[in-house]
This record gives sequence, structure tokens and C-alpha cells, in this order.
Amino acid sequence: MIPFFRKMRKTLADDNKPIKYMRYAIGEIVLVVIGILIALQINNWNENRKLKIDERALLTNLSIEFNRKLDELEGKNQGRIENIKGIDQLLQIISNRDSIINDEEIIKIIGGLQTMYEVNEEFSIIELLFSSGKINTISNDSLKANLISWPDKLEEMFEEQRTVKDIVVHQLNPLINTYVSQAYINNKYRSIRGVKNIVESPFENDFEVLFSDRRFESLIASKRSLLRANIRDTEILIEAAKSILEMIKKELKP
Repeated sequence: MIPFFRKMRKTLADDNKPIKYMRYAIGEIVLVVIGILIALQINNWNENRKLKIDERALLTNLSIEFNRKLDELEGKNQGRIENIKGIDQLLQIISNRDSIINDEEIIKIIGGLQTMYEVNEEFSIIELLFSSGKINTISNDSLKANLISWPDKLEEMFEEQRTVKDIVVHQLNPLINTYVSQAYINNKYRSIRGVKNIVESPFENDFEVLFSDRRFESLIASKRSLLRANIRDTEILIEAAKSILEMIKKELKP
């Protein structure tokens, strides 16, 4: 090919046709430039295609994880709502000693008091999203903004959740166990579920004295307030998760 161009150039030069030669040369340069641009375009297309494949895989995983988190948030909130109902019953008993409630109901309520209804603080895909920089793979700016704001919303709920745990573990449970045997509570729970008790507790249980303790009333009232705040923050998270899932669904449409 090169000897051919040299021969053509020599012929054009010998024929004293420089203008025709210049046109030919410029045409060759244009063809080379066009070839380079086409190659770059193909390369960009391949890169964009690869990014789209990566984004789709990421969105699919986000959809799976957010659906799981949504189920967890809704389940924990339902438990908190039931716990508040139990606390209200206990506050009624404390206020009106004539209230009648059977042992099985009391044990269920006490069991609810000892439960934290904790949402798992680990959310690995969100952590990976930011630590790896994969957040920039997402092309939808609105979805990206919602994902960026998600950790702050979670942290607000986690702060109250940690306070509830501190009250239950370090204050409420020790106070309950001062008057009521934990073994008795556990055995009652087993009986309610139809499971055979392991060992009967030899200790006396005094719910009356427990319910007369001002500290008990204060602690369950504090837990109630924190649970209400927890429920409100979790409801915000639930709506945010639903919004994120809806946007992901639209992005994943063929």
C-alpha cells in the first residue's frame, strides 16, 4: 500500500499536478481522522454498555437488600406498637390497682418490656456503595440523592434504638428481676408456646411490689416515649425505602 502511494505521489509530482496531490493527501488525512473518531465512538459505546450492565447489577442487588430492610423495619415497628399497648395496660394497672389481668397476659407484657425491637445496624450494600465509589455508577440523580440521604435517616432511628437498649438492659431488666425471677418468666413463655419447662424456679415472684415501684413506672413511661419516637423515625425510613424501591423498579424496566 505504501509503495502505491509513493508511486502516485511521484506521478503527480512528475506531472506537475501539486493541487491534485494536495487534495488527495487531505482526503487521506480526513479518512484517518474519521477512522480514529469511529474507533473512539465504538470504544465509548462499549464503555457505556459495560457501565449500564454494572449499574443494572447494582440496582438489582439494591432492590433485594432494600426489600429485606423494608420487611425488617415494618416488622420491628409492629412489635413496638404492640409493646406500647402492653405498657399502656401496665400503666393502667399501676394507676388503678383494681384492674384485673391474668398471669399469662402479665408475662407477655413483661416479655415485651424486655425486648428492644432492634433493627440490624449493618446494611452492607449501602456501606459498599459509598466505600467503593459505586454510588457514581447510578445515573438517576434523584435515586442517588435518596441513597446518599439514607444513612443519616437511619442514624436518627439508631440513636433512639440504642437509648431504648440501654434502658432495658441496664435499668429495666435488673429492676424486674429484683421482684420477678427471670427463670419464671422464661418458663411461662415456654408454657405459652407449648414447650416443656426445664427447671421450676424456687423463688417467689411479687408483681404487686414491682408495680408499686416508682422507678418501674418511670422506666416503662420513658421506654414508651422512646418507642413512639422510634416508630416515627422508622415510618420515615419505610417511606424512603418504598420511594427508593419504586425508582429502582423504573430504572430496571427493559
